[in-house]
Amino acid sequence: MASPSLHSLPGGLAVATNSLYSCSNFLPTPPHSSPPRSNSSLITRSPRNLCDRKTMSTSAQASSSLPPLPEDRIVLGCGAVSVDFLAAVASYPNPDDKTRSTSAKLQGGGNAGNALTCAARLGLKPRLISKVADDPQGKGLIEELEADGVDTSFLVVSEGGNSPFTYIIVDNQTKTRTCIHTPGFPPMIPDDLSTSNLLAAISGARLVYFDGRLHETALLVAQEANRRAIPILIDAERKREGLDDLLSLSSYVVCSAKFPQASLGFIKAA
Repeated sequence: MASPSLHSLPGGLAVATNSLYSCSNFLPTPPHSSPPRSNSSLITRSPRNLCDRKTMSTSAQASSSLPPLPEDRIVLGCGAVSVDFLAAVASYPNPDDKTRSTSAKLQGGGNAGNALTCAARLGLKPRLISKVADDPQGKGLIEELEADGVDTSFLVVSEGGNSPFTYIIVDNQTKTRTCIHTPGFPPMIPDDLSTSNLLAAISGARLVYFDGRLHETALLVAQEANRRAIPILIDAERKREGLDDLLSLSSYVVCSAKFPQASLGFIKAA
C-alpha cells in the first residue's frame, strides 16, 4: 500500500489520503482452467477477509516488544454493516452480456463493520451502533461480528424489513471492484438510539469512529463525543449527506485519494 499523503485543514484537522481499494488477489482463482458447469460449489460463506493468518502472525511478532495495551481501550463505531455477495470475473461484462464467475464468496461487510472487526483483531474493544433487520442476513452479521469480538449490544434489530446488502463484482483484469448497494429498511433514525443506550455505548470510549452513514444518528453520537472531548475519526469515503456536520467535529479524517480534490478543493502538489 502506498504511503498516505497528509494535508491540514483549517482548525488543525489532519487528513490522511490514500487509495484504499485494490482488488488484486481479492478472491482466489479456482484450480480448473475452464469454467465449471455450475458455480454453486464455489460459493462459500467466510469471515471478513481483512487480514490473513500470516499477516496477523507477523504483526504479533513485530509488536511483541511494544508495551501492553491499556485496559481502557474501547472504540465506539457508528455506521454501516452489510452482507457482501462477491463474485470475481475474468473481466467486467459488457451491457447485456452473460458471464461466469471464477469464484464467489458471501461475507460481512460495510465500512464500520470492517473497521471494528480490524480493531477487535488488533486487541481493542470495539462497540458498534448500527441497524439490521431480523432476517437471516441480519442474524448472520451479528453472529460474525460477535465471533470477532465486536460488541453488538447497541445494534438495533428491526422487526421485518431487510438488512443492508451489496453485490460486488471483482474484475480480475483491471483489479477493480464494482459495488451495487441496497440499503437496509427501515433506515436507522435518531429515535432508534435511546439516550440511555447512547450514554452506555460511549461510556469509557477512547475513540469514536464514523463512516459517514446513518448521518442523523451519527451526529448525535458525535456531539456527545465532542462534549466529552473524545477524539473523533471520520472515514470519508466520498461526499455524503450530513458529512460536513461530522467533519466539523472531527479530530482525524481518513479518506480516499480522490476525496480531497472532489469534495474539499485540494489540488495535489506537482
